[in-house]
Amino acid sequence: MRPRAAANQLTKVLREAIPPEQWFPVDPFFVARGLGVQVHEDDLGQGIEGAMLTAGKKSAIVINSRIQDQGRRAFTGAHELGHFSLHRNRAELRCTVDNLLDTAPHPANIEQEANEFAMTLLMPIDDFRSHSSNALPSIGLVKSLALRYGTSLTATALRLRESSSKAFALAYVTSGQLKWWWPTNRFRWRVPRGQPWIDALVASEEPLRYNTEEIFGTAAAARLGETLRISGVDMPSYDASLWVVDTPDERRPWEWDKNEEDD
Repeated sequence: MRPRAAANQLTKVLREAIPPEQWFPVDPFFVARGLGVQVHEDDLGQGIEGAMLTAGKKSAIVINSRIQDQGRRAFTGAHELGHFSLHRNRAELRCTVDNLLDTAPHPANIEQEANEFAMTLLMPIDDFRSHSSNALPSIGLVKSLALRYGTSLTATALRLRESSSKAFALAYVTSGQLKWWWPTNRFRWRVPRGQPWIDALVASEEPLRYNTEEIFGTAAAARLGETLRISGVDMPSYDASLWVVDTPDERRPWEWDKNEEDD
């Protein structure tokens, strides 16, 4: 079964079993136990977020006891539940932080599949869009959605990027360098991984306006417009920061291409 279909199947069962006011946040550990999966907590060491173990007909999810952030724990639990639902033929799967950040519109490996399952289960698309589609992409919006769904800021931002038709990108920065750059289809500019992040940017929940050319250069300004709206947040538990880079330019990608041809 596909990741989204498997998660949606569980969502349907949950919604039939409990009243609407209890639908969110989804507790992946409650769901796991309901499926007969044991849930444990143990010190898995540095860098490992969680694990899914299978022996015969028994399966267990293990969460690293070092993880204190509840949203991070929830997404890890849902990710491992995704492995149980989709990959229980594997005897053991241990998942790193990078595994939980590995996403794609069309999953190409088991970690991407588990992440798609987790996002779909914790943040069902119908409810998510009803609370985000009319809002400006920003860290402030991400925080409000994370509060509703009990999810980590990064997972929530990735769900926003996946579900949105707006032009923006997410930047995940560690040690002053860009580690991940996740643009939507309409945001047609990429920043190379490993590039130093911009010192001039100020972490703020609500977007601050910046000159595109000063931040990313002339070529970026031609595609994204003169102004960018950028918001950011420091995430000490990840030793990282997360940024939302949004353009108010309403041109569609084919209009950008046309302008470039005219030039």
